[in-house]
Amino acid sequence: MPDASNTPDYTPEAEDRTAAPSIVVHEDERSRIIKYCLKPGEQTGWHRHELDYVVIYESEGTLTSHFADGSTKAFSYTPGKTASIKAPVEHNAVNTGTTDIMGYEIEYKR
Repeated sequence: MPDASNTPDYTPEAEDRTAAPSIVVHEDERSRIIKYCLKPGEQTGWHRHELDYVVIYESEGTLTSHFADGSTKAFSYTPGKTASIKAPVEHNAVNTGTTDIMGYEIEYKR
């Protein structure tokens, strides 16, 4: 499976990312599905989402996003829960819980 940072049109992985690279598990002309995992204390690094997307939570835990506008929001992960996100979004997500955060992002290509 390809690393998401090597996929055309995908927001590059941030230089300040401490989590393992995201993995593209599916891609076609309409969508891209990305799997991610952040261990406690790891972060995605600052990055920008250019495509609308849905997040599917696969684990329990807390992921805190720090947004470019200075705001912060904690997301409580529960397996099977989803969230719909409207782009553009610029943020750094940090696992502020005590368990691995795992999930999928489904990006909608325009």
